[in-house]
Amino acid sequence: VRDLVSSVSKFFHEAEHVESEDPEVFSRLLHDAALDCHESLLAKAAEEADERHFATTLTLFLGLWPHAYLLQIGDSRCYVFRDGELTQISRDQTLAQELVDSGAMTRTTAVRSRWAGVLSSAMGGDTAAPVVTRMERDWGTVILLCSDGLTKHVPDERISERLAAMTSARQVSEQLLQDALDGGGTDNITIVVGRTVPPENRDREAT
Repeated sequence: VRDLVSSVSKFFHEAEHVESEDPEVFSRLLHDAALDCHESLLAKAAEEADERHFATTLTLFLGLWPHAYLLQIGDSRCYVFRDGELTQISRDQTLAQELVDSGAMTRTTAVRSRWAGVLSSAMGGDTAAPVVTRMERDWGTVILLCSDGLTKHVPDERISERLAAMTSARQVSEQLLQDALDGGGTDNITIVVGRTVPPENRDREAT
């Protein structure tokens, strides 16, 4: 991840200057940086020449007002909560999701299948397929990044309820963490929450 951030930082200012003429510049930068990191992990695995695996998921959110960019590999998720509606921006890169997309399996069945936890794309895995999504941002929009340790045990309806009652990022993250633990807590639970607040409100409103 440090290599990825370093690569993005290296070309950040150059990309920022040309974004207005080239709206896809950050998408390309993030996509190429992710592939470079993937190749680096493969090279390290080859050098080690042992049974250790370096594969991992990646979800990165880059906010550049009035836009934002989501970089995703694997099945960690990004949600947007706006005007009382929760929307999943990312797409799970799993065999189960591919079966759903092909019509071979329903979403309800896929969630409970053995393929739900099998990644079709991973950093350092057999295949890495970075997906970059460019989004428009609005004041008050809440962004949630999370691992499947949360979504395995907490349904979207509950997540939406928690975000609707949010008073601070810490408060809602702790509540969602407890919901996941109460639901079983069978995997790593990572939760990052942020809210876009106008500059004049930042001293008064928790983000």
